[in-house]
Amino acid sequence: MYTTTMTVLQPEVHITVKKSRLKLYENRNYYLKDKSNFEIELFNPTSQKVLAKIWLNDKLISASGIVLRAHERVYLERFIDEPKKFQFNTFEVDDVKETKDARERNGLVKVQFFSEFHSNWITTSTPTVLYGNGTTFTTNTSNPYTIIGTTSTSTLTTANYINTSAANTSAGPNITETGRVNEGGKSDQDLKSVDGKFSDFSFVGYEFQILPESLKAVTVGDIRQYCHECGTRIRKSSWKYCPNCGEEL
Repeated sequence: MYTTTMTVLQPEVHITVKKSRLKLYENRNYYLKDKSNFEIELFNPTSQKVLAKIWLNDKLISASGIVLRAHERVYLERFIDEPKKFQFNTFEVDDVKETKDARERNGLVKVQFFSEFHSNWITTSTPTVLYGNGTTFTTNTSNPYTIIGTTSTSTLTTANYINTSAANTSAGPNITETGRVNEGGKSDQDLKSVDGKFSDFSFVGYEFQILPESLKAVTVGDIRQYCHECGTRIRKSSWKYCPNCGEEL
C-alpha cells in the first residue's frame, strides 16, 4: 500500500521593513516604532494569476488590488490610489472599554486573495482565514507592480474611528499606546494598470495586527546578558567563562 502526500500551495503575506521580514509574535502580531515605514510582502507560489486586496486599520484601502502573476513576489510599500508610503504612527489613549473596539481595529492588516475568473467556475465556498504565514517559499523573479482597476466590491464593512472618551474617575483612567497605519512620505514605487477578471470569492486570507513596540512582552531571549567583571556581552547560554576576561559566569 502506498501513501501519497499532496502539498497545496497558498499565497503568502509578510510585513517587512526595507524588504527584511519582521518577526511574527503570537502567530499574529508585529511590533513597530512610531513613524516606521514598512512594506507588505505578497508572494504567489501557484501557477495561476491571483488578485490581492488589502485592508489597513480594518478598512479596504482601494476598490483595486494587486495582481500577482505565477511565482511572483511583490514588496508593496505604498497605498494603491495614492503614491504615499505605508507608515505606522503611535499615540496614547485611555485604556477603557470605550476605546477597546477602536484599538482592536487600529493597525489591523488583512489581505485576501482571489483567483482569476473562468466562466465555467461555480463557487459558494467561504474563504479560509489564516493567522500566520504558512510555509516559506523563495523565488528569483522580478517585481513589476501591477494593479487591477475593476474588481467586485468587498463584503467586509467596518467602522473606522477612534473613540477616546472615558468615564470620569477620581484617579483618572490608565493610559495605553495604540497605533494606526497612515499615509507617510511620497513613494516612487510605480503601479501599472492591467485588465482582468477575478472571482467574487476569496480563496484564502490573512490577518495580522501591527502594534507599538511598547506593548511587546519581554522574553528571556530579548534580555541581553553581560559579564559582571568586564562587561562583555554573553552571546551564548552555553558559555561557562567570559571569552574576554575568563571570569566564571
